[in-house]
Amino acid sequence: MIKRSFYYLWGSQTISNIADIIYILSITVLVFNSSNSLMQTTLIPLFRLSAQVVSGLVAPIILSRFRLTRILLFSQLGQFVIFTLLLLYLWTVPGQSSFLFIFVLVFGMSFLDGWTNPARNALVPRLASGEGLMRANGLMAVSDQVVRCAGWALSGIIVAWLGTLSTLVIASCCYLVAATVTSVIRDPLEHQKSGSETPTSAASPAAAEPKGGYWKELGEGWQIIWHNRRIRSLMIVDSIDTIGGTSWLGVFILAYVTQVLHKDASWWGFMNASFFSGMILGGVLVVGLVKRLQKNGYLYMLGALFVYVLITVVFAVNTIPAAALVLFAVSGLPVQMAGIIRRTLLQTSAPAAQLPKVMAGIDVLTNLTFGLSLLFLGWYADRFGMVQVYLLAAAMTTIAVLIGWFYRREFQDSEQADYPTVTDERVSS
Repeated sequence: MIKRSFYYLWGSQTISNIADIIYILSITVLVFNSSNSLMQTTLIPLFRLSAQVVSGLVAPIILSRFRLTRILLFSQLGQFVIFTLLLLYLWTVPGQSSFLFIFVLVFGMSFLDGWTNPARNALVPRLASGEGLMRANGLMAVSDQVVRCAGWALSGIIVAWLGTLSTLVIASCCYLVAATVTSVIRDPLEHQKSGSETPTSAASPAAAEPKGGYWKELGEGWQIIWHNRRIRSLMIVDSIDTIGGTSWLGVFILAYVTQVLHKDASWWGFMNASFFSGMILGGVLVVGLVKRLQKNGYLYMLGALFVYVLITVVFAVNTIPAAALVLFAVSGLPVQMAGIIRRTLLQTSAPAAQLPKVMAGIDVLTNLTFGLSLLFLGWYADRFGMVQVYLLAAAMTTIAVLIGWFYRREFQDSEQADYPTVTDERVSS
């Protein structure tokens, strides 16, 4: 069952993602053309990543004190305000822009955006239940990949056609539209709290607010991740898989194309497009097969990861460009399926009141694992070559599958978190 508010959330997040891609590309082009310095341009992703890490660390406090819908609305309205200031500044001092001021505004927008992902992932289970939850996650994943696949190409065309400032205006309008759509989302859990004398969060000690100050509150999500066997097992599998999965990052694919396939950089674009196509297909399949996947989701997740291992091994030893293109596209399918199922299992492994803090902790852990894996694989690729990198990726995912199989008994029961529903909101299945 999927509530009507989910579609508002889906639409607002899609529009917001479009705005993110447009503004990132526009700012990158603006800074590079104005400075003609690659080093200054690379400060943009650096400021974004730093802001998101800081935002993720303080997210548990924000998520525990404010409604998820208000956090999303505040984030989007805040980004709209900051973006409007950036536009006014660029129009006021054209050609004399201070890059430091631009970077500070980018940091502010990314800081606000850091709360969006855990809030969104915690809100989805409140707006969808049963088979609808996995279908909702599949729809979110498909839209995310479509925006990523088409967004960069279309944004480049728009920037070349309209210019940087006009493109930034489009991004600003997208943020405002996204905030408007977010304002009509209704959170069923908050609706129940407001409609009863005793808040839902006070129904059990596990859902109660921590009484140990900010530090204890910051660590509560981590404690839940560690003590909840289902969540802990999923995060162990995900972290080990991420070590090898980082090898599908663009820079490694570029090295594979030039060193193994002996092709120019144009093939890099073909490979990325094929992978995104496979990811989109994987999301569509999850939506279409949700009834089958819902019953034994955990085993299907392990099966998808095992299929990914086989594809990765063949991809590593292959030297035929056309075959590599096909393999890269096919690999996106099990990766997306495993990712959607894993997210659904995480969302159904903790009570609704605890889920925002859990998701915030998971985001920090995922980003930390990704960053360390990126550094390690960069060193490993320079020392042993790209063929060994992908063989290592297959080995790491194999270990993740074996560990996941060891924990399979934790997922044999069908017990899920008791997410609230409301009866006065029309739903669609």
